Amino acid sequence: MTGFSEDPREAPPVSPCPDAVFDALLLFAVLTCVPGDESQHRLMAEVNRILEPGGILYISDLLPQDDDRNRSRYSRYANRLGRHGVFETGDGAVCRDHSREWLSTLLARFETVDTRTITVATMNRHESTGIQIPAFWPELT
Repeated sequence: MTGFSEDPREAPPVSPCPDAVFDALLLFAVLTCVPGDESQHRLMAEVNRILEPGGILYISDLLPQDDDRNRSRYSRYANRLGRHGVFETGDGAVCRDHSREWLSTLLARFETVDTRTITVATMNRHESTGIQIPAFWPELT
């Protein structure tokens, strides 16, 4: 159950591109901007549609943070927004940091090549733990 809306107006856009047109796609801090489960599943369905068989997807995003500032904001928004790791920024944007388990769920149909944990600076110059995952969309059999 989530406390925030899966409003279709917040759904990721559908690409005008034909099926299987890209051999590589990069989602760099994209999932953090799509907080809802269903919206993320729709985004991944679109990725699956436009990525050619054997193509590579590279995800770079943020993991849930374990510092006092982030634990506080996760707690502050957990009841209203429905899950740990989802929070609202000062300007009202709803964002989401992702557990490794959730990312594995989104990538269930992909062949993960590697998983790398990195340190990144956020837009507000906070140090955060990120994750990078290259994964292949399987070849047709």
